[in-house]
Amino acid sequence: MKQLIENEYDKMFQITMNYVHNKEEALDVIQDSFYKALNNFEKGIEIEQFSAWFYRILIRTAIDAWRKQKRNNWSQLDEKLILGESSMSYSITELYAVLEKIDSPEKEILILHFFEGFRLKEIAEILELNENTVKTKMYRSLNQLRKILQ
Repeated sequence: MKQLIENEYDKMFQITMNYVHNKEEALDVIQDSFYKALNNFEKGIEIEQFSAWFYRILIRTAIDAWRKQKRNNWSQLDEKLILGESSMSYSITELYAVLEKIDSPEKEILILHFFEGFRLKEIAEILELNENTVKTKMYRSLNQLRKILQ
């Protein structure tokens, strides 16, 4: 677990920030996730399986925290610009606002893939879905995004 913490902490923090948008809340989510993981730790689990298992705990804990907040606080995000296919630029804040219009499972897939850099196979493991289901949901959510951004 120490190796996971050292190697993955920044990624864990970014994932939680994508949900709760608050540094203190993100740190609480990470701490709660480790507490849950330690209480339910399965001995003999391989590191790849452990990582996916832990990220499932982390994401579910972040979603729970986000639901409790019931408010959007986009002002704490950096105003970086992302260039889209249509040569239009959008700030991170604008993209997250658009993502809020997409259903939760699809939004999670987009965030994990495009903002966190997870491969589709890893996303399938984290969300406990079939890889083809993840691909289908990604395709549909990208189409939704295109329609919203036009």
